[in-house]
Amino acid sequence: MKPRLPGPAFVLATIALFVALSGGAVAAGIVPLAKHAYSADTATNARKLDGKTATQLAATIHGARGPQGATGRAGAVGPAGPAGPQGATGATGATGPQGATGPKGDVGSGLHIVGTVATVGDLPASGTTGDAYLVGGDLQVWTGSAWTDAGPVQGPKGDTGATGPTGATGATGPTGPQGAPGTAAVSEHTQAYSLAASGASGDQQAVTANCAAGQKAVGGGFDSTGDVFNLDSAPTAGDDGWAIYLVNGDNASNTGTVYVLCLG
Repeated sequence: MKPRLPGPAFVLATIALFVALSGGAVAAGIVPLAKHAYSADTATNARKLDGKTATQLAATIHGARGPQGATGRAGAVGPAGPAGPQGATGATGATGPQGATGPKGDVGSGLHIVGTVATVGDLPASGTTGDAYLVGGDLQVWTGSAWTDAGPVQGPKGDTGATGPTGATGATGPTGPQGAPGTAAVSEHTQAYSLAASGASGDQQAVTANCAAGQKAVGGGFDSTGDVFNLDSAPTAGDDGWAIYLVNGDNASNTGTVYVLCLG
């Protein structure tokens, strides 16, 4: 069992008794204090709390709760943080639609007109860049990978030239000796043609007069009923005929004949 300790009043009373026995003025003042201490130690709770209960005393210690204070002002904005790392490059967008084809350019320099053929289908499979053939009045040019239509080659009709003076009649020369009999006969073969008026469809075309089988062409030409001129005149590739590219310069249609002189 834990021993009960003496209260403070008891201790103070003991000290006062000790002093009283020693006598003197100190003892005279300490005895009443000891009595008061003893009285306080043995008093009821109401006397110790000045006649108030513990609940009443607690109510006097704390005042009523005051109103909430105003919100303080916001602090200053801090400095901006360092920039973050650059993001990865985005994916490449889809390819846009192909633009419209530009207009056809003019025929370049270095053009070489090789000859004349009747249709585009008669053109050779390939050629040297700059090679050109006349096909129905249009110029087909080899561009390095294909034949390209460079358009019509006929320019505007020129003015008719003045008639030149008649030359003097020359003297008749002496009759030459009779030549030796020839070894082959020369014959003429013809091919008729018709050209529409200038500026209309069919106003120009390639016309070929062919020799008989086994003959070789040695010359050729043409005649017409009006102002018809040629852009090209040459033997065929097999030397068995004569081809001429004809153009009508009149405002009316014209007809005529292409002829070839053949040997054999």
